[in-house]
Amino acid sequence: MSDTKKFELSPSISIIVAGVLIAGAIIFVNLRAGPALAEANPSGDLPANAAVPPPSASDHIIGDPNAPVVLIEYLDFQCYYCMQVHPTLKRIVDESKGQIAWVMRNLPLDSLHPEARPAALAAECIAEQKGNDGWWAFADDMFSSQDNMGTPRYLALAQKAGVNMAQYLSCTSTKKYNDKLDAQSGEAYAAGGQGTPFTIVYGNGASVPVSGALPYAQFSSVIKAVQARQQ
Repeated sequence: MSDTKKFELSPSISIIVAGVLIAGAIIFVNLRAGPALAEANPSGDLPANAAVPPPSASDHIIGDPNAPVVLIEYLDFQCYYCMQVHPTLKRIVDESKGQIAWVMRNLPLDSLHPEARPAALAAECIAEQKGNDGWWAFADDMFSSQDNMGTPRYLALAQKAGVNMAQYLSCTSTKKYNDKLDAQSGEAYAAGGQGTPFTIVYGNGASVPVSGALPYAQFSSVIKAVQARQQ
């Protein structure tokens, strides 16, 4: 992956677009190579309204699933651009004072990232015991640095979280949450996702797909358009 790209692509996909339908107009989130994010696809492969399961209390979530706007991020823990967008989404949610929530779902790109699935399974097994706090502590650690990803690091994080280690090891060794990872990946692909990060801006009757690690100002513009949308 070239350093000029800010979107982790599935192997068969080289060109990405995010089409957005808001307030009766089609707004394209233009992802160009270089200073922006990825090359735009003029055919508009992504739907303007991406149908994914709505946010719920069963999600890994910061904030209220019934918040006016929810960012539903499909991610890969070994994706460089997921790491790049992580502080952006955190800032947006922190500044919203409860008006924006943030959901994380899994989209491990197995053919590109050998540690994506093991990390996601570890995160789910920690969350099984420690809930949201365990999940988000794991995510924050992964996106603080992607060096030395692997079993020793995941074990250390599980121990730090205070899980029952026998239960955790049984969970990871049996790949207990494999089906969940596959189901969430299927949701993202069905909604037009072709790589990571793939984020749905959900609210006001809209489910707007954003592909790639948009900078803060651009992400905020999409969110403001959704907030201003008349149902």
